[in-house]
Amino acid sequence: MNRWKLALCLGLSIFLLSSFAFAAPIQTNINASKIPAGKIPSITRAVGPDLTVISAKVDSAPIVGTTSVAIPLNITIKNKGTINVTDDFNVGAEGSATDGNVYGFEFIVVGETTHERGGVSVSSLAAGAEKTYQGTLTLVPQPLGTEMNAGSKYKITAMVDYNLDPDSGYYMWGINETNEANNQLVINYPLTIAPATAPAKIVVVKR
Repeated sequence: MNRWKLALCLGLSIFLLSSFAFAAPIQTNINASKIPAGKIPSITRAVGPDLTVISAKVDSAPIVGTTSVAIPLNITIKNKGTINVTDDFNVGAEGSATDGNVYGFEFIVVGETTHERGGVSVSSLAAGAEKTYQGTLTLVPQPLGTEMNAGSKYKITAMVDYNLDPDSGYYMWGINETNEANNQLVINYPLTIAPATAPAKIVVVKR
């Protein structure tokens, strides 16, 4: 009789342990897709503002002075998002001579306020709306105080809602957008055009 009781107790213990094992939470891949602390999940970022540079062009030949180069620059931005931007943000550019020693990020538009982070200050932009700014990007010799080599070829990066402070990653700034990867557009002056490909020669073989 004691043997039967012992066997019954062992069987009951095994059953209970098995039950607890199956009742334990099943691990899924949820942890693998957790959003890092401080980040907004992408599902909530599908709706929001999205500032982008849709075009940038040099309006006329750069003006080369004795101490600086002034580049007439036209920048068009758009809010491609679904929500209006109501906070201030900036629009501007940085540029450099690829065959000289000038560089600069001072973009000024007559009649517009300069933003604290540089460039032009924009107070708002409705969803789907565009704005164009015709201003001047000034380049100066680098390092400062050296003799200027103005060059003749320039690389220009037009930007919206930007921050050139190398420590900007350590504090909050700017507009929280659905896409933070489309806030700049790089152009070259003069515009580089690939040479036309010559048509293949047709060789006729007489037989």
